[in-house]
Amino acid sequence: LGNVAIVQRLIILTGFIAFALLSLGLMVSASRSVSLLSSAADSIGHGDVKVLPQFHHGHYFYPLAKSIRENAERVESYIQTITEQKFQLESILDGIEEGILLLNSAGRIDSSNRAARSMFSSIPELKGRRPLEVIRSPELQAACNRILEKEIHSFHSEVALGSDRFYHVHIVRIEQSKGQFGAIIALHDISELKRLETVRRDFVANASHELRTPLTSIKGYTEVLMSEDDPEVRSPCLEVIFKNANHMIKIVNDLLQLAKVEDYNTIMDIRPVKADEVLAEAWKACAPAAEQRSVSLQNDLPPDGPMVQADFDQLVQVFRNLLENAVKYSPPGAKVEVFSLAQNGKVTIGVSDSGPGIPRKDQQRIFERFFRVERYRGKETGSTGLGLAICRHIVRIHGGAIWVESPRKDISSGSTFFFTLPPAEREDTGT
Repeated sequence: LGNVAIVQRLIILTGFIAFALLSLGLMVSASRSVSLLSSAADSIGHGDVKVLPQFHHGHYFYPLAKSIRENAERVESYIQTITEQKFQLESILDGIEEGILLLNSAGRIDSSNRAARSMFSSIPELKGRRPLEVIRSPELQAACNRILEKEIHSFHSEVALGSDRFYHVHIVRIEQSKGQFGAIIALHDISELKRLETVRRDFVANASHELRTPLTSIKGYTEVLMSEDDPEVRSPCLEVIFKNANHMIKIVNDLLQLAKVEDYNTIMDIRPVKADEVLAEAWKACAPAAEQRSVSLQNDLPPDGPMVQADFDQLVQVFRNLLENAVKYSPPGAKVEVFSLAQNGKVTIGVSDSGPGIPRKDQQRIFERFFRVERYRGKETGSTGLGLAICRHIVRIHGGAIWVESPRKDISSGSTFFFTLPPAEREDTGT
């Protein structure tokens, strides 16, 4: 009986020890599994969904591990979707020509697109700055404050950055999160529109002035004719009226010609032409005025060229305008020289006169519409002030450039107008 009791105690003790060892093993295994699951959850929390615990199908943590894996895959899918949407949004914003600034609820710049960063490239970092630190406009800063304080919903204005940069600004309030409002500032560059508006305004003013002068003269002499019957008085008046009417017709014709060459949709007859033949055609129109002033043409163009790729009639117009100016401003008995050079794959043609020359400060503006050198303003020259502007546009649509050098290096006075044209292959001859 005593032995049986001892055996029973040994069995119980052995069972207890076995249970304890089994429990310890299970605790260690469970602890390791919990640690793996905890580590996986922590990784998922930091955006790393690649490291997940692997459990066999019968493992007691398998359902939990499976749930974590499924959730991790969903999180990964959400992250990928959000990343793609963020990239698409940034691409869209960077593709917009307008500058975009996003303000947070504190009124600080939170983000910007490529156009905005380019507009304010002198500022190293836009993020975190107030609008006033970027755009020096108290009015704009005040509008941003009012929008964020919900006093107004949107704002429109124009701001100037420097003397030649102008922007149309639109600000609107947006809800960034529940109860949190920010704002978007959109800046549209209208500098070119402002420049064109200035050009249009100046053009209207100059054209009005150019037309008013002969009209005033015509009106005055017409009034004299209405009150005079003496032929000796009427004849000079009619001559003045006729002269001013012709000048007005010339202004209108030049305006129409300028409008034509400014239209890049105008069809041109581009073909190989000989520059000396174009010159001969243009000189026919200038010859009468040249004879009156005893001004002669010195043609230094080679007899067999140069050959250029151009519209014959438009090139005649360029030569004619330059030759008319050269004859007009050269002293009596002078020569107008025309020559050509081959430079940088282009044909360069020069028209030189021996007149008083053009001041350096005016040489950039001489090709503007109605621009006149100071010494000739208010003087009757018979010029419409449009000839050089027409030349510039014709040369440009041929892919060339035009400029003036004054004074001439050989005589320390006068001017030489240069323009370039694309050369034509000689085997493609024919005009």
